[in-house]
Amino acid sequence: MKPVKRTNKIDNADLFTTAATEHYQKHIKTHSKQSLNFINEKIDWKRLLQPIECVLSQEKSGISSAGRPTHDLLVIVKCFLLQSIYNLSDPRLEEEIADRRSFQLFLGFASGDSIPDETTICRYRELFARLGLDKKLFSSFNKQLEECGLIVGKGTIVDATIKEAQATPNSKRDSDAKFTKRRGKTHYGYKGHIGMDEETDVIHTVEFTTANVHDSDKFDVLLLGTEKRVLADKGYANKERRRQLRSRGILPKIMHKGYRNRPLTKRQREQNKIFAKTRNAVEKPFAYMKMVLNYTRCRYYDFNRNRFQFSMAALVYNIRRLMTLAPKGAH
Repeated sequence: MKPVKRTNKIDNADLFTTAATEHYQKHIKTHSKQSLNFINEKIDWKRLLQPIECVLSQEKSGISSAGRPTHDLLVIVKCFLLQSIYNLSDPRLEEEIADRRSFQLFLGFASGDSIPDETTICRYRELFARLGLDKKLFSSFNKQLEECGLIVGKGTIVDATIKEAQATPNSKRDSDAKFTKRRGKTHYGYKGHIGMDEETDVIHTVEFTTANVHDSDKFDVLLLGTEKRVLADKGYANKERRRQLRSRGILPKIMHKGYRNRPLTKRQREQNKIFAKTRNAVEKPFAYMKMVLNYTRCRYYDFNRNRFQFSMAALVYNIRRLMTLAPKGAH
């Protein structure tokens, strides 16, 4: 028997007739299909991709002209979203696109179209990570959220989460990952830092560092500059920081930190309880990444690609917030 030749083309014209597509859109109502339809309709894809296209137009070396034709940039970005939403490896993503009708429609494929193979996805990810296009993609989407009134900017909650490295320290496969200690436990990997809008729970700012960078080192860059108040846990407690915020007309709702020779006063303890009720909302994005996206640790072995993964997870979380906050019937 001759081996079956592998193809990455969709070859099923019967499924792609107008009647078949209309029947699928009207009668098949899976949660996955409805969510992807919402995303397709609510995002202005042309505007989203403009900042990326400007950079890529000046960068040709990252995409080889040899072999298969390069895929449309919109298809690649949507592939990255699918990969993050459904926690798919590169090979599994290729398989799911070939198998799932909802994925094919989301990507705009018709019979005879080529599916991006795992090598193509990997190559584009490396290009995006190297050029910092994940950050541009996140910022571009947030401009749309801002226009929708979903980034208010009056209050910001700041926090950071540790992302364990994929590699173990002894393997030396990840030369970028670093050590840190939290609550007496040693961690090896990276940190994702976020600034979240107090009123809408949308992540408006993202930073990514190695684990040894102190949370408070990224405090200032996580602010929008329009805040009237800032909330943070005691890891950001600093007298000078409070003074500077007040001088800018910003109320510092940063939890107080006790010291061995200077325990918290009764008033400070009471303030901490009040601050915590609002500040704890910042745990929602991290819980979503971990529990829904299954993003429990880094997938890759270098800083840039792991930053890419965190940025995409934050972008998907913000898409989820758009789905939650958008008026009913908008999709």
